[in-house]
Amino acid sequence: MNSSKRHKLLQLGRKRLALSDEAYRDILKRCAGVDSAKHIENAGFAKVMDEFRRLGFVSFARARAFDRGDLSGKASAGQVNMIKSLWLECTGDGDEAALDTFIRNKFKIDALRFTDHSHAVKIISALRGWKASKQAKALREAHSAP
Repeated sequence: MNSSKRHKLLQLGRKRLALSDEAYRDILKRCAGVDSAKHIENAGFAKVMDEFRRLGFVSFARARAFDRGDLSGKASAGQVNMIKSLWLECTGDGDEAALDTFIRNKFKIDALRFTDHSHAVKIISALRGWKASKQAKALREAHSAP
């Protein structure tokens, strides 16, 4: 990928993640060791894009692939990201194997990647309930502690 395309993709990621100038430059410095996207090399670019993906960035090409899946009933990219985010909040780690086990045991689906739209809604609802229950328990414990 030439530097112009890399720069455009970095700016797209920055915009879609709503990163401030300071946060964006911090990611460039931390992941690629540069102060400006003009100076980024291939390895640094890959690390920055990995960080963007970790923060929830989905490129247009990847979003289109998910959209095509959504037409066939598959969970949308937004639903998958929401499930992963709620799982992280509920468990404290992002172990996708454990998430797949949870989905298999509770919803009889082999893995998140096989989840359809309607099951994704149910999984999100279950995880939101779990999160609310954990928050209520933490509040009760905080109020009952001397």
